[in-house]
Amino acid sequence: MSDDRNDHDQALAAIRRSQETVRQRVTRGSWLYDLSYSAIAAVMVAGQALPIPFNVLASVGGAVCLALLWKRWSDKNGVSVTGLSPRRARWAALLVGLLLGALMVGALYLGHTDQAPWALALGAVAFVIALALSRLWMRLYLAEGEARS
Repeated sequence: MSDDRNDHDQALAAIRRSQETVRQRVTRGSWLYDLSYSAIAAVMVAGQALPIPFNVLASVGGAVCLALLWKRWSDKNGVSVTGLSPRRARWAALLVGLLLGALMVGALYLGHTDQAPWALALGAVAFVIALALSRLWMRLYLAEGEARS
């Protein structure tokens, strides 16, 4: 009977060590990732004020850059984490998407009303929002992982 309990305790300890390893991998180099992510978001937002086809290029190019950033990070760390997990951190990822989408629409409007230089300010706002919410997502991710352990 005590062997079963010991095996159970060892298995739980191994799971906790594994979870901690994943948390450490996710946080490794996260500032560089967040700054790159925020810069790409800023270019995507401000780029919407450019004339066609350059605004489309800003969107498509930004999406490709984000995908490459995620792929490089996943390959480097051996862990693939989307913004939609864990559940408690999901709202931060959805909020950044909604806010950046609204800023993109605003920059598009500025571009069509000959106020394109103001889109640079929206790009700066996008950078700050993306960085702040990305850092918040990381804190929520770590807090949920620690709460489970």
